[in-house]
Amino acid sequence: MQVDAGRVTQISGDREHPFSAGFICPKGKHAHELHYHPARVHEPLKRVGARGAGQWQKIPWQQALDEIAGSIHGLTERHGRESLAYSYGTFHGADWGIGQRFMNLFGSPNTVGQDKICYSAGALGESLTYGFGPSFFTYAIPGKTRCIVIWGLRPSASSPLLWRQILRSQRAGAKLIVIDPERIREAHTADLWLQCTPGTDVALVLGLIHCVIDAGRHAAAFVEANTVGFAELRARAAEYPPEVVEKLTRVPAAQILQAAQMLSDHAPAIIHAGNGLCQSGRTSVQCGRALACLIAITGNLGVEGGHRLNGPPRDLVSNGDAFAGPALSAEQRGKRLGADTFPALGAGYAGLDTAMSRAWYGRADIMNWLTTAHEPTLWRAITGEKPYPVKALILQHHNPVGGSANAKLAAETLTSPNLELLVAQDLFLNATSSLADYVLPAAHWLEKPFLSMGLGYTGFAGDYVEAKPAALVPEYEHRSDYDLWRDLGRRLGQAQQWPDTAGQFWNGCLKPAGLDFDSVCARVGPVMGEQARSRDTAEPAGIRPDYGTPSGKIELRSSLLADWGQDPLPVFDLPAMVSANAASYPLTLTTGGRKIEGFHQDAQLMPWFRRKYPEPQVSMHPATAARAGIVDGDWAWIETPVGRVRQRARLTDDLLPQTVHADRWWYPERGADAADPFGWRSENINVCTDDAIDSCDPILGCWLLRGVPCRVVADGGG
Repeated sequence: MQVDAGRVTQISGDREHPFSAGFICPKGKHAHELHYHPARVHEPLKRVGARGAGQWQKIPWQQALDEIAGSIHGLTERHGRESLAYSYGTFHGADWGIGQRFMNLFGSPNTVGQDKICYSAGALGESLTYGFGPSFFTYAIPGKTRCIVIWGLRPSASSPLLWRQILRSQRAGAKLIVIDPERIREAHTADLWLQCTPGTDVALVLGLIHCVIDAGRHAAAFVEANTVGFAELRARAAEYPPEVVEKLTRVPAAQILQAAQMLSDHAPAIIHAGNGLCQSGRTSVQCGRALACLIAITGNLGVEGGHRLNGPPRDLVSNGDAFAGPALSAEQRGKRLGADTFPALGAGYAGLDTAMSRAWYGRADIMNWLTTAHEPTLWRAITGEKPYPVKALILQHHNPVGGSANAKLAAETLTSPNLELLVAQDLFLNATSSLADYVLPAAHWLEKPFLSMGLGYTGFAGDYVEAKPAALVPEYEHRSDYDLWRDLGRRLGQAQQWPDTAGQFWNGCLKPAGLDFDSVCARVGPVMGEQARSRDTAEPAGIRPDYGTPSGKIELRSSLLADWGQDPLPVFDLPAMVSANAASYPLTLTTGGRKIEGFHQDAQLMPWFRRKYPEPQVSMHPATAARAGIVDGDWAWIETPVGRVRQRARLTDDLLPQTVHADRWWYPERGADAADPFGWRSENINVCTDDAIDSCDPILGCWLLRGVPCRVVADGGG
């Protein structure tokens, strides 16, 4: 960082870093502009008018903390510890999600993350199959990896270092298959591009499995030695021959056969599966399951150049252990919102945890990060007070009115009189925080120390940790996520559980591996492998003796899913709203394709982002636009059974005529409409996405952001 007169003026990459080699994405390059944004919240605010009226009183932090702690105490004494909920957005600094530690110690099971739409479906699908996940981010080895599949992912925009390695491997001879509804940048360099209709991916995976098995191209010896349920999987996949899959997905049968041959003939291979597959509602976990089965039967698991199962760290304290998971009683965990509907969140979790713990050094609560409470169920618990009332909600860097499905329900919930306490800690006043009773000034990630065991505390990179001190001292009255929960914890009976600083807390996580925060910070790059383990911890020799499943084998037929009353084999099942509305909404909507310049709610606020992307765009085929009387550049309405918004039309033949792609959440912030100052009602696509319980994945609860039935209508205003 370049600092002039105490102010950051430039951020550049570290050429000495062993992985990035100096690469920095636009979000990092411009991070200081977000930090210095004039709209930042700098002091605690207390609401003095009606919710959403914009009437605030500035108060000291101590007063805010005392009043919030007092309200939490009073409400939970009357309604139970579970009446307090906490919800946090996706990654926004190393202390992201640390409030779950407070919640477990306090006795509330209702920590709510965005895991359901952020890789958890794929990770759970893999874990149910071979006992750990995700492995989808295994980096290719140039010259070793011979085939790469990019599926529902834009690594050039979301994972540039991964994309760089893919290109290196392609130059070394690897084949590249891209599967995406849109002809994205990656498709232009691919050997084969399959244009799949959003929401039908499970059918396509099953079709590939059938083609591989039917041609005798599966890794027969590996399957015989390491798997159970192959005969059942073969029978299920036989229901999806290429001709049937073509009708379901619109991918030509010849391309399906070609992809299956390319994948099986060019082992070892890696399948990079993205969030596009985790946001399809009912099919989400089964898609992860199907992909895991495809990886296994093609012999691409646990081989050099194929998928790696890193497992959790052996000695570093991560996941549920870092979050004090054992402090939450079984009785309280059973009250987790969504636990009675989605087995992975409830009674089913114990069997998964036991199997994985046996295979992975006795570490428990490994999948804690993907089994948080269910957000759509939270909204209904607040408004309907079933299965019990939720009276208090704390949000950290989370804007559900912008980022959650069925945004209108989120807004109605957050203004419900049933919700007696709403606290938002955020960088800005936005469509959600403007509804809160208290708005607390958040530290930007430049103002926080950094630590990662793969991604924060998730610990899915094995023996790996990287750390750095905060780049800036927090300015004004900005405080970190850790600081808020430490101070609330000390007011609510947890004084001994919260060291003074996040660095001191992380020392406790690092100590079992013989490390400390300062020494890890001093390194250029991560501490990995045996250096991230205690000297007393030996490296297991050879391939794993068993997998983290009940049978100890790769379960192509999942015994846990059978126990949970779910289909133990991958199956294709569209949400009811899709088939019920096909006639009135004949198009298929997908949302949220990544732009490298933006990540959720932050970068969209930046002047440089708005100059490049001044308005949200809905992309559609020219034939689709012509039928609706829509001209390129005009405003157009997107309508689904849930709601309608308008975005600027962008005409392109990169999409099928039956598919529409809308930009992710958007706030024009024009301020012209007092009832909608952030513009979310008119332009935020999540007004149109679905969070109905019967549209959610029946195993984990993933809601429907892609594959939504829709139609487009010309806007008379032009």
